[in-house]
Amino acid sequence: MRVRALMFASLRDVVGGRSVEMELPEGSTVEDLSRALIARHPLLADRLPRVRVAVNDAMAELSRVLCEGDEVAYLPPVSGGGPDLVEVVEAPIDVAAVLGSVQSNDCGAVMLFLGTVRDNFRGLPVLGMEYEAHRALAEHGLSEVVAEARRRWPAVRAASVVHRIGRMDLGETSVAVAVAAPHRPEAFEAGRFVIDRLKETVPIWKRELLTDGEVWIEGDERIPRGCGNAHGAAHPVHQKEVSAT
Repeated sequence: MRVRALMFASLRDVVGGRSVEMELPEGSTVEDLSRALIARHPLLADRLPRVRVAVNDAMAELSRVLCEGDEVAYLPPVSGGGPDLVEVVEAPIDVAAVLGSVQSNDCGAVMLFLGTVRDNFRGLPVLGMEYEAHRALAEHGLSEVVAEARRRWPAVRAASVVHRIGRMDLGETSVAVAVAAPHRPEAFEAGRFVIDRLKETVPIWKRELLTDGEVWIEGDERIPRGCGNAHGAAHPVHQKEVSAT
């Protein structure tokens, strides 16, 4: 049978591309695939034991039996094994834990950004907000954003991001980003990059819960639930820029 291994970050450099097509005997497991990949690319031998694995966008164990056409994603630690915290959660975000995950004595600058639910959307009263995500894909995306920030600003010692999904009330924290570096310019710049890039690329969608209707925010579109509000008036669906997180 044929399966596809998806490689991220340094693993992609080892195999020379984002994906590798592999032929395996029927009944092979994720562990069998890993062995076959190591046989083809020996430099993976000391790396694959440290990574997480997802099969068809769901986290999986090494004992998972594979089927024809499966996609197996190998997900290295976002900081080479460091303290970075990258999560999508449903419970309220533990801001102290996010901050603590990046702090160290060799860093004189720690940047913390909190995105909170505000009470208006383009002048319309808001009761709350709802975020939806494909959890595994969203965490993959957040990991890539953090890894890119670490590559752009090598001085950064740690960078963490936690995004909440589900229903949130006014004032609640929807996303927390923390970055630590020896000096403040790198911390500020990397932190801004993380929040801006995740809003552009990570598959997390939000819905504004208005007093007279609900509006999904998808790219440059504003898509009202049922294409109108409770009074039958359609909200705009092609306006640029939206409420910040």
